[in-house]
Amino acid sequence: MRRLALIFSFIFIFMAIVSSASAATLPPRWPQPAWFAQFKNTTQPAPTPQPEPQPAQVEEEPAATVLTTAEQTVFAGINRERTMRGLQPLTINYELVRLARLKSKDMAENNYFAHRSPRYGTAYDMMRNNGIRYSYAGENLAKTTSAANAINLFMNSSTHRSTLLNPRFNQTGVGVYQRGRQLYITQMFIGAR
Repeated sequence: MRRLALIFSFIFIFMAIVSSASAATLPPRWPQPAWFAQFKNTTQPAPTPQPEPQPAQVEEEPAATVLTTAEQTVFAGINRERTMRGLQPLTINYELVRLARLKSKDMAENNYFAHRSPRYGTAYDMMRNNGIRYSYAGENLAKTTSAANAINLFMNSSTHRSTLLNPRFNQTGVGVYQRGRQLYITQMFIGAR
């Protein structure tokens, strides 16, 4: 039995050597047409260096110094709810107003409603990328037909209400953008020491 296995191994090796020798002398099975050879690139192009990805910078808009009527309505309503519960009212941070306006405009123009912007990332990303320092931060969003209704929406949602009434927050920025009858409302909060 062992002798038979040795004979088969020898035959197999012999056949492999003969077939490789004959394959080397045969023409290629599918020859490459001459017209194709002219398109063959013999040198590899150097890879194009790709720039390092940069964090999305918030587009430059004029500094906010005054709230619109809708933004004043939201700001006053939020502070009314806070003071009724014995909390300190929030102060306006106009850099947050600028970012909140950009976020509201971004949602309206890019047809989404979410805390993560495809363009700017989260509110925390926007704040960090624009040098806003904070110990605590938060964001409330509303999509409604009136600024006054936004306060009701915030207060009737436990998550939004807890953000709005968080005693750690002391500054806010409100941004309202109108598209058709819809108001996109962003309110950013920070707690700064």
